[in-house]
Amino acid sequence: MTRESRLLRDGFHPEDFQWRVRKVFDWCGKVEIMIELEELDGCLSFGDTVREAKDGLKEALYLWIRRHGEQQLPEVQQSAHLIILEPPMTTKEFHHVNDEVKKMN
Repeated sequence: MTRESRLLRDGFHPEDFQWRVRKVFDWCGKVEIMIELEELDGCLSFGDTVREAKDGLKEALYLWIRRHGEQQLPEVQQSAHLIILEPPMTTKEFHHVNDEVKKMN
């Protein structure tokens, strides 16, 4: 059984958290899907399709817990799964991000 499978068995699921979904540009300028778990800073996944990004959330959640610990997880709310759809990233945003990254070097 994989570590990710144990997390799911133990009751931690990406669906327990709010998702922020957005089309973004990758480093080459190609569009991909980003899904971020809203309550877990830095817990996100990318994919060419929503399905690929969704599948990557299991590993992202596992890695987040491994880094921060289960005790840092917010209490899981027993409510409807909320998915927030953001507008796609603009070309202006893409260039701004790349300019900021270049400044870091």
